[in-house]
Amino acid sequence: MRQALLIFAFLPYLLSAQAENTEGRAFQFNGGLIGGATVSQIHGDGIGGFNKVGFNLGATIEIGRRGKKNIQLGIAYNQKGSKKPPNPPEDYDTWKYRFTYIDIPITMSYSYKIFDILVGLQPSILLAAEEDFYGVAWDPTGLPIKKYDLGAVLGIRTVYGNHSHLFARVTQSILAIAPRPETPTGTPRWNNRMLNMTVEVGVSYMFSQLDN
Repeated sequence: MRQALLIFAFLPYLLSAQAENTEGRAFQFNGGLIGGATVSQIHGDGIGGFNKVGFNLGATIEIGRRGKKNIQLGIAYNQKGSKKPPNPPEDYDTWKYRFTYIDIPITMSYSYKIFDILVGLQPSILLAAEEDFYGVAWDPTGLPIKKYDLGAVLGIRTVYGNHSHLFARVTQSILAIAPRPETPTGTPRWNNRMLNMTVEVGVSYMFSQLDN
């Protein structure tokens, strides 16, 4: 797994160099780095609101022609989860989940004026599933979280400068990351099948200059 991540991390550099040597051909390749903030919640844990804040960081490859449609393939370290904030004076309790994934988003971009619309799927591999109910330390969760996830992606981006995009996107699990319990607990901690839901904002820096 570690070797595969290292290879993918260097692919943007290799493909950007290839793009410079194949300019004018039917397809063009560009590679770059992506990073930003992730706010998330988990459907099924009984808590609403995107209160859990994390970050995402990774690499991306873009394949396309000089036109209105491109394909993006990425790999990113992403922190998801949920958080129950306190609500004093009635409720001072707080707890949170942190699910860390390697996301592999595969999207198609459709250009519309100064924006690109991004639509696609996102397989994910779970690295760690943790919980903190006492505000002291993260411990492995006792929930039966699956080792994988498959989500849908919808986003928007715009060119910023010669090499960068500013982006915003939302993702949601298509498959449950944990099943509905046979006997719901009656507490807000787990009462339905669980789905990851995120809102992500950030920037992508591409090594080759973008076509404006």
